[in-house]
Amino acid sequence: MDIDKAIRIFSDFLNNSWKIVSQLLLNRDYTSNEDSINDWLQANWELLVERKVLKVNEYLEIYGEGADYNGSSSRIVDPEALPNFKVVIKSRSGNKILDILNDEQVVLENLTFEKIVGFKNGFYTFEPEFKYVLLTDDNLGLERVIVLDDVVFELERL
Repeated sequence: MDIDKAIRIFSDFLNNSWKIVSQLLLNRDYTSNEDSINDWLQANWELLVERKVLKVNEYLEIYGEGADYNGSSSRIVDPEALPNFKVVIKSRSGNKILDILNDEQVVLENLTFEKIVGFKNGFYTFEPEFKYVLLTDDNLGLERVIVLDDVVFELERL
């Protein structure tokens, strides 16, 4: 399966499972809500996306903030593994895309894929509908949010 299809299915998975899973992840005694969510996201990213699109001994960069589960590693499975692929984002139309967080048209260059997010009241959230992409603009150090349907995901070897 290609990475574009896998990430779109992952978005559907988040939308369909969030209402149920959030009841089990939030308000734990031993960890923050953010850490619980990040651990769950990283585990599912590795098992559902990474293992579906890559071969054995091939790994993606961490998803979002990664997990805080295995000490110095941000991975859940194979904590010693280093990434050898990253997700890159291309404009579906080949043109500039609207960054809805900063309300400006942007060229999709020098951007780091972070994670799939929701968007409400002018800011990204981690709740449905997960149909937006959070990016980091590596040139400006800005967070950007674009509509999932406006882009195509590809893999790039590191």
